[in-house]
Amino acid sequence: MSQSLPSAASSAANISPEARALESAISADIDAGKIKLPVLPNVATEVLSSSLDDSSDATRLANLIQQDQSLASHVLRVVNSPAFRGSAEIVALQQAIARLGMVRIREIALTASLKNAMAAKGSYQQLMDDAWKLGLAAGLWSKEVARATRRNVEQAYLSGLLHNIGESLVAVDLGKRDASLTIADAQYLMSTLGSRAGVSLVTEWQLPESVALCIKHLQSFTAAEGEADDVAVVNAGVLLAMAQQQGNMDSETLLAAPSVQHLNLYPDDVETLIGFEENITNTLESMVL
Repeated sequence: MSQSLPSAASSAANISPEARALESAISADIDAGKIKLPVLPNVATEVLSSSLDDSSDATRLANLIQQDQSLASHVLRVVNSPAFRGSAEIVALQQAIARLGMVRIREIALTASLKNAMAAKGSYQQLMDDAWKLGLAAGLWSKEVARATRRNVEQAYLSGLLHNIGESLVAVDLGKRDASLTIADAQYLMSTLGSRAGVSLVTEWQLPESVALCIKHLQSFTAAEGEADDVAVVNAGVLLAMAQQQGNMDSETLLAAPSVQHLNLYPDDVETLIGFEENITNTLESMVL
């Protein structure tokens, strides 16, 4: 696992002329607000609002999810998966909330709603799926880093989940342009333009400003100034997610990461985090049903 997040700069010299032309065109569209942005589902907006409302209760959350029958069915499938199911099948949303808690159910519902918002098919579907899985893993790992550093867990999850959402947006745009790119070219454009596209998207969706700041400053969290700690949490979460995908959960490498050092995580803290790998693997398998 690298000590810092990968940058597109190293591959810039190898991209094709077509990719360079597309980079300029898409960049101009992002600046001009012309790149097409998907609409955030109403249920997702309401579920997100409920996570920020201290007076929100289980009945309200269940009613929100039930407004979308496919979403309600998805939530019940997830909570009855091996990672979450107890000794008896869960058949009602309020039962699920009582078993797993409001935070977990909000997390499952919000994740499904956001994924549905980005459900456009395209020529680069596998890259979009890979980006989404990394985002989901980063959200789950960011939660654990937030707990270890006593930061806001729900904020960390949302920021981790959406840290690379702009990459999928760029992939959708490439598909609409009928671009015939190599996988390397497409990955370069997604990496290079994804951050700016992601900021545009979460701003359009009126998500918390902290999410946009995280996307913008993820590569250089110290530039986030007053939000540096929160961005460092997600930076560390992304590193853990990447290490998990690579099958290389190395504590010494992680301890050397600037974000981990910034957060003052000690060797025992990092070992504790690594201990969540199996649990997060099982949760990932359940939440991508």
